[in-house]
Amino acid sequence: MVTSASKISSKGQVVIPLEIRKTLGIEEGDNIRFIIDENGETKFEVVKKKAILDLFGVAKPKQDTSDFIKVRNNSLEERSEQRMKEKDVL
Repeated sequence: MVTSASKISSKGQVVIPLEIRKTLGIEEGDNIRFIIDENGETKFEVVKKKAILDLFGVAKPKQDTSDFIKVRNNSLEERSEQRMKEKDVL
């Protein structure tokens, strides 16, 4: 069991002691979610930061992405057409 104490600042901030951060694998950029159940028991969980590369492959592309410039130009054209429709230009 690991225990440690910390003081809350005048701004409501608290420093999580190093030993606790190491034990839980808390890193800069991670978030902490506080949970209070119906019995008043308080827990918290670490919500890990996500790197953009972690999201690779999550969504399937609409088209072949091997030619990035073509894909970008198609997206820009679609967006331009959409904006013109929104403004009743077309």
